[in-house]
Amino acid sequence: MNKPINTDYEISVLGGMMNNNDCYYDSVAQLTEDHFTDEMTRKVFNKLVNGDSRKSANMLIKSTDDPKEKSTIRVLDGAWKNVDEFNFSLKGLKHTYDKRQLFHILNKAQNRFDDSNVEELTGSILDEISNLYEGDGDSENIVVAAERAPQALAEFWDRMNNPNLAKGLPYSIIKDKGLDMGFPSLDEAFYGAHGGDLIMIAAQTGKGKTGFAINLARLFSIYQEYHGYYMNTEMRIHEMEARLLAPVANVKANEIFRGKLEGNQTEREAKEKRISEAFNSYMKSNIYLSRIPDLPLHKAQGLANQIKNKYKRLDYLVVDYVGRMEIAGFQGNTWDELYHITKTLKELAMRLDIPIFMLAQRNQAGDVEGAKKMMNECDGVLYLEPTSDDDLNYIEQNVMREYQNLVNYKIIKKKVRRDDNPAPIYLAYDLARNFINEVR
Repeated sequence: MNKPINTDYEISVLGGMMNNNDCYYDSVAQLTEDHFTDEMTRKVFNKLVNGDSRKSANMLIKSTDDPKEKSTIRVLDGAWKNVDEFNFSLKGLKHTYDKRQLFHILNKAQNRFDDSNVEELTGSILDEISNLYEGDGDSENIVVAAERAPQALAEFWDRMNNPNLAKGLPYSIIKDKGLDMGFPSLDEAFYGAHGGDLIMIAAQTGKGKTGFAINLARLFSIYQEYHGYYMNTEMRIHEMEARLLAPVANVKANEIFRGKLEGNQTEREAKEKRISEAFNSYMKSNIYLSRIPDLPLHKAQGLANQIKNKYKRLDYLVVDYVGRMEIAGFQGNTWDELYHITKTLKELAMRLDIPIFMLAQRNQAGDVEGAKKMMNECDGVLYLEPTSDDDLNYIEQNVMREYQNLVNYKIIKKKVRRDDNPAPIYLAYDLARNFINEVR
C-alpha cells in the first residue's frame, strides 16, 4: 500500500492561489503546509500565506534567487485553469490529506502487529482515528471528572487569589482620577470578552454601530495591549483611523480626516502636538485594519487565519458588517444565508479562541432580519439606539444631575447569557469625536 499523494492537486491549488483572490482565501482558510508533500510546494505555500495579500507568480519569482524555486513557481503558475478546476483540486487535496493521515495510523498499527493483542490494536486504531475528527486537537472534548477535578480546584484557588484570571478582554478601564472609561456594565454582564464568544452589535443605519465597534477597538488595542483585527466593508482606512484616534488626541474626527484644524494658532499648534502623540500611540498598538468592500465568508475566515499566523497572536475580531457578507454559491434565501454566516463565525470564534464582534443592521421596525436563528448562535446581542422620551424618567432617577444632559444613547441587552439585569446601559456619545462612554 502506497502513501496517498497527489501532486497534481497540490500544483493546481497553488496555481489557483497565485491567480485568483477567491482561490487564495479559500486555501488560507482551509489548508496548512502539511497538506503539501513536496519540499518546494510547501515552501511556495508558506510564502503565499505569510503576507498581507495574494502574491502573483512574478512577485514570488522576484523574491528568490534559487533557480529551482523559480522553475517550480513557473510550473505552478502554468497549471492555473479556472475556479471549477481549483475547487475540484482543493477538495481532492483535502481528501488525499485525510487518507494520508489514515495511512500513517494503519502503518503504525501494522508495525505493532506482532507485539500487541487484538484489543490493544483495535483500541489504539480507534483512538487515533477519532483524533482526526477533533479539529485542532487541543479542545477539551471529553472531561473526565476524576482526572479534571484536581486541576479545576487549583484553577479555582488561582481565581480566588486573582479574580482577573477568569475575566476576558475588559470592556472598561480605570483612567485618571479613578474614573471609568468604557462600559463597566458590559464587564458586569459578560465578565469581559471571552474566547469563543460571538457578540452581535446591531443598530439602524447611521445609528452608531460602527462608532461603538471602533470604541471597543480603541479600548482593547490603544488603551490596552490586545491584538485585534477590524474587518470593515465600507469605510476608508484613513476615516477609520480618524475616528479611532480623535478621542485620543481630544479633537474632532473630521479635523484629522480632513486635515483642517479649528481654533487660533495656539490652539491649532496644541492640537497638532496631540494628534502627533495619538498617531504615535497608534504606531505602538497592535490593531490591524482592512477595508474589504467584497467580503465573502471564506475570505473573512482566511484573513482572520492569516492575521493570526503572521503576527502569532489575535485576541479579538470585528466584522463590520454581516449584511455585506455572502457565501459563494449559496442557493437559499437571504435569512438562511445570514444564519449560516453567523453559525460559521461562531465556529471561527471557538476555533481561534477569540471573541468576535459581528455588526448587524436593524430595519425600520428595529429588528434584525432573520434575528431569531442568528441570536441562537450568539452569546450576546446588543441593540444600540438613541434615547427617547421613555428613558427620561429612568435617567432622572439613576444618573447624577450634572451628567443627565450628556446621555443620548443606550444599549439594550437583547441577549446576555451571564447577566440577568434587564436595565439598559446609558451612554454619552460625542459624535464629533466619535467617543462613547457609559454614564453610570
